[in-house]
Amino acid sequence: MKVLLLTPPAPRLRNPATAEEDLLPPRTWVPLGIAYLTSALRGHGVETAFADLHDHSWPRAAALLRRERPDVVGISCFTLGRANALRLATEARRVLPDAHIVMGGPHATFFPEHMLANPAVDVVALGEGEETIVELAARFEEGGGLEDIPGLALRSADGVFRTPPRERSTDLDHLAFPAYDAFDLARYRSPEIPEQYRSLIGTHLLSSRGCPFHCGFCSVNRFFEGRWAKRSPRNVADEIERLIEDLHVRHLYFSDDLFTLDRQRILALCREIIVRKLHFVWMAETRVDLVDEELLGWMYKAGCYRIYYGVESGSPRVLKAAGKGFSVEQVRRAFVMTHEAGIEPCCFLMVGNPGENPETIGETVALIHAIRPATMPILGINTLLPASDQYDRAKAAGLISDDYWLGTAPPPPYTLEHDVDDLIYLQMLLTRGIAPELFEQMRAMGFDEKYFLMRRMAKGLMDRV
Repeated sequence: MKVLLLTPPAPRLRNPATAEEDLLPPRTWVPLGIAYLTSALRGHGVETAFADLHDHSWPRAAALLRRERPDVVGISCFTLGRANALRLATEARRVLPDAHIVMGGPHATFFPEHMLANPAVDVVALGEGEETIVELAARFEEGGGLEDIPGLALRSADGVFRTPPRERSTDLDHLAFPAYDAFDLARYRSPEIPEQYRSLIGTHLLSSRGCPFHCGFCSVNRFFEGRWAKRSPRNVADEIERLIEDLHVRHLYFSDDLFTLDRQRILALCREIIVRKLHFVWMAETRVDLVDEELLGWMYKAGCYRIYYGVESGSPRVLKAAGKGFSVEQVRRAFVMTHEAGIEPCCFLMVGNPGENPETIGETVALIHAIRPATMPILGINTLLPASDQYDRAKAAGLISDDYWLGTAPPPPYTLEHDVDDLIYLQMLLTRGIAPELFEQMRAMGFDEKYFLMRRMAKGLMDRV
């Protein structure tokens, strides 16, 4: 029995010079999902290969399938790459007509019916897949049925049949460290890494999974079914030590959704790093209401140089409507503490949550000037993600249906209160307030107040025709 685990070729971006979709997005982080699954399978004696097909053409992907000749093909499916994941399944079926094809990942978990509508897909693994893939491989080799394996979606005479959910532990120390042998770490470079650290060998690391909070635009809580699971400080430090010794890693990004949810755990991890003399620099993401002076001080001593906070807005009304669960004052306090600790505070901002208008944009501009993030905030327009609360509201209002995801379009913006032009206009106002140079570039391209006024006037004329 041989298993081949794959991430599909990346969807191409539109080239503004040619209007063709021929730009390849950069590689950012190692796909830890298939790396964890690989280690789980190998730990049970299953021959396993894996590959990130990010930059592969379809002929090259087919050549890989022919060369490996696996009995099982596992494909990771995220929302942005869903079309290519399904195309890869079709290609795998063409090249390997007798192989078992398994689809997994967040998008497959939310829409198993869409996956199984493709005749090339045999089974969908729901949620986290380390235990599921091991049981699947064993059952495929035995030749038995799959109905008693937890955490699957299968075809049935009535459509799609789901097996009972898999019980999950909140302790992740039983997981084998992710496999790295198929990755060239030098090829992965996230834009969040500052220039002075770009030459360092680096990767990202998960010390926990999930999030118990309920931000309206986010689907992480639902994917993990509200569960937050953690690894012990010793287990995390063991992996860091191995990355440093075996792969010469000197830069790490803790890509947990909530790195500091368990304060004592992170204090203990920082002490482990210091006692073991693990020399590397790192950054993390967390919430503004989950840090304090002592914690930040220990993080700095252990090598943390940057923290990303999901601020989203400077408006109390918008923060409440988005379900963030913290106040503007907590944002201010977190940035003061982070600056004082010697760590760079950075932030994510989002335009278009419920209640957004030019006044709330002004509140966000004022907050950004007050908290002084170390880099320009990462700006985004609120988009609909499957299984988020805002997605459910948009569905109820008739703005979107689950059938949208059968196509190839990217996630659409949240337009329950504003149309796309208004959202871009609000983003332009925010950019003018916090990034004047970028705003001037937008103006040079013709995007200013006059442009959007003309757009609104044209829509008004069209409405009267």
